[in-house]
Amino acid sequence: MTDKKKLPNIVIFLPDSMRGDAVSLGGLVNSYIKTPNMDKIAKEGIAFTNCFTVNTVCVPSRCCTFTGQYVHSNGHRGLYQLLQPHEENLFKFLRDNDYNVIWVGRNDLFSKESGKISVTKRIKANRRFHYKSNPYPEGHYLRKSFYYGERTKEEAKDIDYYLIQDTLRYLDSIPETPFCLYVSLNFPHPPYTVEEPYFSMYDRNEIPIPLPSNLDDKPEFMRIMRERYGLANLKENDFKEIVATYYGMITRVDHQLGEILDKLKEIGEYENSVISIFSDHGDFTGNYGLTEKWPNAFQDCLTRVPLILKIPGVRPKAKVFNQLVESIDIFPTILEIAQIETPYTHFGKSLIPIIKGEKEEIRNAVFAEGGYDLREPQCFETIIKNPNDPNLGIYYEKTNIPQKHPLTVARSVMIRTLELKLVLRSAGKEEFYDLGNDPNELNNLIDSSTNEVIKNDLKEQLLRWYLRTSDNSDWKRKRIA
Repeated sequence: MTDKKKLPNIVIFLPDSMRGDAVSLGGLVNSYIKTPNMDKIAKEGIAFTNCFTVNTVCVPSRCCTFTGQYVHSNGHRGLYQLLQPHEENLFKFLRDNDYNVIWVGRNDLFSKESGKISVTKRIKANRRFHYKSNPYPEGHYLRKSFYYGERTKEEAKDIDYYLIQDTLRYLDSIPETPFCLYVSLNFPHPPYTVEEPYFSMYDRNEIPIPLPSNLDDKPEFMRIMRERYGLANLKENDFKEIVATYYGMITRVDHQLGEILDKLKEIGEYENSVISIFSDHGDFTGNYGLTEKWPNAFQDCLTRVPLILKIPGVRPKAKVFNQLVESIDIFPTILEIAQIETPYTHFGKSLIPIIKGEKEEIRNAVFAEGGYDLREPQCFETIIKNPNDPNLGIYYEKTNIPQKHPLTVARSVMIRTLELKLVLRSAGKEEFYDLGNDPNELNNLIDSSTNEVIKNDLKEQLLRWYLRTSDNSDWKRKRIA
């Protein structure tokens, strides 16, 4: 039996909608953004710059990440298909192996019944918190852009603020060890808004211009989003304002991470704690003239996420890996660190062999899925009927576009290598990018006849991936009479 006293604590810090290029790593990834605490963890541990989520929507992404499954093998395709009690998951494995599992924050993962058997304690905001509503009147050109701008100090006392305060108080109680602390924040999920000092932290004149909005060769949903959100009315400076505010949101998140790290040091648990930092998906943040995200979009700004790990006793340190990995690889990595063996069928691959230098790579391609077809009405997002709702009205266009244009969210799948990306769809415009020559995915080559051999090879890889991962057989060897 594993000695509980020797097992490390596990801290999982998960901001929502944080792009992989929105972390500094000492300027290696992004020379504009300030993420000193994330950078510090990377210096004491390691970082992966090519980690890709397997789905670009909150719930499916997390249900896959924490089960080691893909969407097509676990069925979690929309916002409403949460983990059920019969489904194994990382936190249940940890709890069943004597970990004290504390879940902090938003729920894009557990059904009520699943949460009860997967975690030991939940910390959620049980008080009134502030929420900034849309500041623009009907007809204003920024009304549907997801940009809310600066918020007040009072509005800054949002759900994340109270969650962090409650978490720090809980850690003051010196929790039973080993513990797993799962911190699930709302920031930097749009709307784009933050208080001082973060709001004016980034000079708008120095912020890089987002990728251009030439959408002629892109899927229809990108043009419809741009039109219905009124984004064609925004100027270059408006998009730079969005980026600067988004960066401010992330620096606030980084500060909250720092508060947790300081508390771990104060109670003497920092050195024996695994720190893992990653996100569920990214965000357009002005790229291609768009904001927020879309269920079956796979641009790198949506699929690439940060992944930073500090693992006690594991070297090398301050190492940055560029190998391709998937978000579901986090699942077996943490289980290996916690010394939990399981015959459970999953498709994640532990990162430990790469970190220790035992393997050069674990994947030569990464995959992502998204969207839903007409036969799956349960997966479509609930329609927001009132565009003037102070909190949810911002999602009026996003939830109504698929009702009028259902093929804009058609089932889609992506295969991406270091040099190439192919996106297939059950309906609508498909995509093919030569990332070696076009890393920003500006020129869709799907209709180019000169790439047929390459595209067919990628399709063959997709087929074989589906074949290998097409189901998740019962992992218990038993028969029911």
